Amino acid sequence: MYFYELIAIILPFSPQRYALITRLPRWLYHALFWTAYFGSATVIALSNRPIHRWTFFLQLLTLLPPDMLQVYFNNYILIPRLLFRRKYFLYFFTLLICVFLHSALLIGLHRYYALHGETGFNYVNDFTVGNFFIQGLNIFSLIGLTTGIKFVKDWMWQERQWQEKEKQHIQTELGLLRSQIHPHFFFNTLNNLYSLTIRKSDQAPEVVLKLSELMSYMLYGSDTSTVALDKEIANLENYIALEKLRFGQRLTLCFEKKGDTSVVQVPPLLLITFVENSFKHGLKDKMGPVRIDICLQVEKEALFFNVRNPAGPLPAVPDNEPGGIGLKNVRRRLDILYVGRYDLQLKATDGLFEIKLKIPL
Repeated sequence: MYFYELIAIILPFSPQRYALITRLPRWLYHALFWTAYFGSATVIALSNRPIHRWTFFLQLLTLLPPDMLQVYFNNYILIPRLLFRRKYFLYFFTLLICVFLHSALLIGLHRYYALHGETGFNYVNDFTVGNFFIQGLNIFSLIGLTTGIKFVKDWMWQERQWQEKEKQHIQTELGLLRSQIHPHFFFNTLNNLYSLTIRKSDQAPEVVLKLSELMSYMLYGSDTSTVALDKEIANLENYIALEKLRFGQRLTLCFEKKGDTSVVQVPPLLLITFVENSFKHGLKDKMGPVRIDICLQVEKEALFFNVRNPAGPLPAVPDNEPGGIGLKNVRRRLDILYVGRYDLQLKATDGLFEIKLKIPL
């Protein structure tokens, strides 16, 4: 049988269409392939020579099982057991023998049908070198086509498996990074609460309430890939309120919000790292008044988040700091979530440390 027209039909398939086919039951897309293959052979036969009897189509159909046997023997026995095991010489030698026997069988069937009056098979009806070459070329065309389809299908399957594993790995890593925020954050907050209880401050109950709201958000409100920006802002404000209670009058904090935040979704517990960092490094070893400025701005396609606080050298969280993740962690989260589509700038000048973050929406 001839394949050139069939190849022209198969090749324009896009990867998306092929992926759709591979999601069908195996028997169905195998049946579709062989139906298309037999249909193309029938069209070629009708266009190249006159057909006088309807039995020609039944006889043509008997040529299909040897082709199917050759394809499945190659795809499911020769390739896995020889080619994939790098037994190249044995693979090609065995394949050549199979093609020779296959060609001989097809020539024999052509000769038998031609001798019994079906003129449609007269074009190959003798065991000559030319006929073996024609049949071998057709068989190798079939093997090449089906092997190519098998490799593409296997590659797409492996690609989907790799993507699924990578997705699971990223989700696991993000979950780990987010979970590391909890002990780091609560360690600082509990220290604040402890200092208030030691002084028997009337602010302690309010701290407990704010802490309860923070815990509720972290345990139940942030267990998704994204959260409403308004919820993230409320969480930031709870944290800021706790820090204000701790530092009292010597802390001046401006939290400015611009744009429509009601319809924006962001990764949970991402922005709080920058705010926590500003308190940790901005008020460290400072006894006088301290000012921290926070600005969150929502535009059409991006969210801008700026934090500015007093600081000395550029802060960083050491790898061995217990419970701490800091800027290194948030960079890793941004790399996973936005893959080069974000902009994070850290700048320390004139005793001020400033963080500028831009993430796409």
